[in-house]
Amino acid sequence: MTEHKPIRGRGRPRLSEADKQDSAVVKKRQGRPPKFRDEFADMLLDFFSQPPTKEITVRDKSGNETVQILPNTFPTLARFATNIGVTRETLHDWATAKNPDGSHKHANFSYSYKKAKDLQEANLVEGTISGAYNSTFAIFTAKNVLGWRDKVDQEITGKDGAPLGPVSIAVQFINPDGSVASIDS
Repeated sequence: MTEHKPIRGRGRPRLSEADKQDSAVVKKRQGRPPKFRDEFADMLLDFFSQPPTKEITVRDKSGNETVQILPNTFPTLARFATNIGVTRETLHDWATAKNPDGSHKHANFSYSYKKAKDLQEANLVEGTISGAYNSTFAIFTAKNVLGWRDKVDQEITGKDGAPLGPVSIAVQFINPDGSVASIDS
């Protein structure tokens, strides 16, 4: 084999034509190795299993103790992803990745991902009912994070619930004196 010379002093060495044809040269996979670890499934469930509120005991200047109920940080996929060093999209990719036979590549993580979304919804509802979360925040989060939608069903029917039929409209022109104008003239 010939000596490899680095490209501009860094990176992978440049191969000669002889080296490219040499059967000893093995192609390596391109890209960064996957960061997925099996323990992420349990970590995800632990992260989303937190209660919506926490109780803390506070002492005032007189030494009297009172218990305050404060909201916990609302769990999100973005925060979990940041904690493990990936993006929210990467979590989604792991949860939806399929093997060639159609089965989930990371079945345990896929289940945990779906369960985490259910836990997040329960946290939002229970936290809002208990007063931990502002109702405006809860509505915004339910619509934009959880996929909830406002839905109004309207059914328009005719008299006594009959279907609407053809409608005829009569137009009359009224003179300034209040009499019906003649269209013929």
